[in-house]
Amino acid sequence: MKIKILALAWRNLWRSKRRTLITIASVVFSVFFAAIMRSMQEGSYDKMIDNMVKFYTGYLQIQDSAYWNDRSIDNSIQQNESFYNHINQVKDVLLVTPRIESYALAANDEKSKAVFVLGIEPEKEDKIIKLSHKIIEGNLLKSNENGIMITEGLARLLNIKLKDTLVLISQGYHGVSAAEKFAVHAIFKHPSPDFNNSMILMSLKTAQLFFSLENRVSSEVIMVKSHHKVKHVKDFISNHLDPSKRVMTWEEMQPEMVSMINGDRAGSIIMLLVLYLVIGFGIFGTAMMMINERKREFAVVNSLGMTKTQINLVIATETLLIGIIGSLAGLLFTAPLIWYFYNNPIPISGDMGKVMEEYGIEPFYYVSVRASLFINQALTVFFLCSSVALISMISVYRMKMIKNLRA
Repeated sequence: MKIKILALAWRNLWRSKRRTLITIASVVFSVFFAAIMRSMQEGSYDKMIDNMVKFYTGYLQIQDSAYWNDRSIDNSIQQNESFYNHINQVKDVLLVTPRIESYALAANDEKSKAVFVLGIEPEKEDKIIKLSHKIIEGNLLKSNENGIMITEGLARLLNIKLKDTLVLISQGYHGVSAAEKFAVHAIFKHPSPDFNNSMILMSLKTAQLFFSLENRVSSEVIMVKSHHKVKHVKDFISNHLDPSKRVMTWEEMQPEMVSMINGDRAGSIIMLLVLYLVIGFGIFGTAMMMINERKREFAVVNSLGMTKTQINLVIATETLLIGIIGSLAGLLFTAPLIWYFYNNPIPISGDMGKVMEEYGIEPFYYVSVRASLFINQALTVFFLCSSVALISMISVYRMKMIKNLRA
């Protein structure tokens, strides 16, 4: 019986080829447009988040429980190499790198400026932010070198050149005085204008000596494959972390960006709802037209022994076939295009491209190839077709078959 209903539904669809093809085409267009739009949107979010976490926060950070509210080196944590090596073995974790963050007064013979000092392991940071690619003069600092790297904007403000000496004055751990001369080993450009005018990098060992921190750091930064892989890493760390410490995700450290992305995503969802509403009414109109044209036909087959339930199964199958064919065709057209643009991002030219380059963002439109983005579009169409099929079935159940025979 099931095979007969499917065969009957299939034949009924092509009794009016033009109408069926137009309806299927509308479904194909909606799936294609929605999948492309969502893929480009989520791809831009992924790249935005990736740029943000690489330039500063990382995907996760292990900190002292009081550090985020009071970012003082007094709230630093003791390094635990064995624990961090254990984290490195967790699935999707790329690396764990320590950082020291503080502030100092930088001065030369004539000028001075408050600066942000970041103690890092240069080789590890180079894997994250491609630091060596941002160097304008000099070479990447080594972990055992005592010099500093300064940003291009700060060098210009203080009139500092490569190999010049800069004096840093600050406060170390628990109020210890910190003052020392450092040779400038490299000048680099930071993508953020604020950081580009006020950042100094030094090796972790040099920062620990300068701030009298010995074996302590401000935080341990954890990089994972993508921001979709953060949750299980945080759960693992939380279950093994000392109560005096905490682990924070990029979402907790950058709530403004999360709010901006959620707001933009909500706007796109509204656009998709409008699109699918139009398509839904198109499918509904086609289904109602088919039912009205076939009232007498339904009455005849009913009088020959076909029940209303069987008639409804045929109608539901017809509607679902339109949705399935349209969804599959839409995804079939979308997949190769998305895959091409995933491997060949769309370049952004003109003033917008220049602005993005100034902020250290690659001037390209990126797309996402997450399967859920495309599956969701097919599921949405299936839901629409199921709703239309349900309404059609109710309409058939309410029909007066004897009245239709006389029509």
